[in-house]
Amino acid sequence: MPFTRILCAVDFSPQSLEAFRVAAEMARLHSGSLHVLHVMDAQAHVSGEALIRIVETANEAMEKLVATSQSSLNDVALTTEVSSGAAAAEIANRAREWRADLIVLGSKGITSLEEIIVGGTAERVVKESPCSVLVVRGRP
Repeated sequence: MPFTRILCAVDFSPQSLEAFRVAAEMARLHSGSLHVLHVMDAQAHVSGEALIRIVETANEAMEKLVATSQSSLNDVALTTEVSSGAAAAEIANRAREWRADLIVLGSKGITSLEEIIVGGTAERVVKESPCSVLVVRGRP
């Protein structure tokens, strides 16, 4: 089954960057579309200039990711998005809205104490996802 609508969730951790590499390769091999999504934690109580700086930093990181991967993205229909909310729910919702047939994400991201207690984002995405999910482990 070729996956042609791939959503890749990144938090810019090493594992999510490896997931992006895998997602880009799959999209290229299957002449697919790739939507790269970064979800900022909505629970962070930040406003004003601090919030603007966080959004700018996330957008800059996304631009850098795409720019450094440009050669592997030839012939891939690529879109990017920076969003806010609860990561697992946002990823599953965006996959549903975009009609993704595969979600790719890293096995471990930037974790907080809450994630350790409640369970990781990858685990929650697998449970909530409307499509197949590929969880990529980082290189040893």
